[in-house]
Amino acid sequence: MLEKALPDIFLVMVVLLGFILDERRGAIIGLCAGLLQDVIFSSALGFFALAKMILGYGAGLLGRELYREQLLAPVLLVFVATLTHEILLYFLVSQFVGFGFPVEWSFSRLFIPKAFYNTVLALLLYPFFFRLYHRLKQPKTSLHRRRGAI
Repeated sequence: MLEKALPDIFLVMVVLLGFILDERRGAIIGLCAGLLQDVIFSSALGFFALAKMILGYGAGLLGRELYREQLLAPVLLVFVATLTHEILLYFLVSQFVGFGFPVEWSFSRLFIPKAFYNTVLALLLYPFFFRLYHRLKQPKTSLHRRRGAI
């Protein structure tokens, strides 16, 4: 069976939203996205959920410490989170299921290409998520108040 690296939109969204929001919401989003991914793509329940929950929590913690307005921090975070996610999944699968590709092959053919794909996705998605968050966070002014101000 020939494996090839594909981007993980769930992981990118978990890391970016965790970074923008906070660690608690990042962990909840990671758990939900991971469970959905487990149900759809995996024969074992919990591997994706655990990995994404941990990374959502960690991204939320780092979001408090780093500048959210800059693009570099969340994009690099997605790259590192992808490698961490894949290593964690590799460890979980090898320990509990008992099979896997050699780690050197997995790094060069799967983990690093996936990290680059996810980084490109993060470059495209982060500005959208950041603007959406700030747009939703602003208090709404009523039409009546706006007319009175004119």
